[in-house]
Amino acid sequence: MMSAETGTVKAKRFCLAGLSNMIAQTATHPIDVIKIRMQCQVNSGSTRSYKNMVSGMKRIATTEGVSVLLTGGLYPALLREASFSTIRMGGYEEFKRMLEPHSDKTTVKWRTKVLSGMCSGSIAAFLTTPTDVLKVRLQSEQGHSYPNTHKLCMKIAREEGVISGLWRGTQPNMIRAMIGTSVQISSYDHTKNTIIKHQLMSEGPLLHFISSAIAGLCTATAYNPVDVVKSRMQSERKLTTTPPRYRNTLQALVLIARTEGVRGWYKGWLPCWTRIAPHTCVTFLVFEQLRVMTNIQPI
Repeated sequence: MMSAETGTVKAKRFCLAGLSNMIAQTATHPIDVIKIRMQCQVNSGSTRSYKNMVSGMKRIATTEGVSVLLTGGLYPALLREASFSTIRMGGYEEFKRMLEPHSDKTTVKWRTKVLSGMCSGSIAAFLTTPTDVLKVRLQSEQGHSYPNTHKLCMKIAREEGVISGLWRGTQPNMIRAMIGTSVQISSYDHTKNTIIKHQLMSEGPLLHFISSAIAGLCTATAYNPVDVVKSRMQSERKLTTTPPRYRNTLQALVLIARTEGVRGWYKGWLPCWTRIAPHTCVTFLVFEQLRVMTNIQPI
């Protein structure tokens, strides 16, 4: 049976979830920038601006400056992690306890972990979509015309509407978060506790690293198609005279497959995985160590 938590312990756990993800975001931010750029380009072949991750990063550093890679859209990215990841990662264990209150953490069913991730991820994504829109706009090529996050937020709300602008791409964002959170946290949780259950390894940094590496690979592969759709929808400005190219998740997936092939769903997969793998490892390594330091039980 999973041990009960006091309100103070729960609050600390939520805060540590957000903090660990903010540290991971800062460490992997340059990869996030090129991932967004690659996902938002709709051309193909020799006309692509960003042919691969390495040449793309060199192009940005040469033409726009290294600071764009290091800090472009970093503030809204950290704001997003402080809100979105606090809710999704902190809420995961709450849903797990609600769904199986009498199970030990090594015996909780896989489907319970997946459902817990879907619930916490979708709620977090719905509440924090505006921070994701701001991050994508500032990281994409359109970001050059926006002086700062606050002015960009006001500009979107004024010209595109609060709901239709700031909550643009909510559907793919929620689907992406449901897939991403349910795969990332549940695969880490299940891998780690299965290894412990069979006494192959004991709790510690090496186990955390191996479990998070597996979780990172699973996550990148599972949600990249929806991540591409989300990036396309959120980087596209809403103009009154021109209908949006991407109207909803299903239509966008079909359109991308028809015009760019199924490979279009996996544009930016390498930078996506290259970012998610270290992001996931840093997140869980830091999160678990912070839990040890604050006397909170491991995941």
